[in-house]
Amino acid sequence: MSITADDHALVDHGHHKKSFVARWLMSTNHKDIGTLYITMAFIGGCFGGVLSMIMRQQLMYPHNDIITNGDTWNAIVTAHGLIMIFWFVMPALIGGMGNWFVPMMIG
Repeated sequence: MSITADDHALVDHGHHKKSFVARWLMSTNHKDIGTLYITMAFIGGCFGGVLSMIMRQQLMYPHNDIITNGDTWNAIVTAHGLIMIFWFVMPALIGGMGNWFVPMMIG
């Protein structure tokens, strides 16, 4: 009686390499998800930074007329605060760092 080993390594199961977009948007790897959170937090931080620069430009000189309406000033200050908290700080710290490091700490 002879036994032959089946070589399953040579069988092609139809696996293919994912495209760049599919790799990043349909990933279940915790490091890829953390990288996406950090990337989007950076983009949100840039947007909040632009609002901060608008506020700094207004306050640079007395009687500066970049923002002429008080309601617009209040809207920019509020938007800056909300964007920096909910689009920058929380995604970067909780989403990004949490997805990167917590699975490695758990084991």
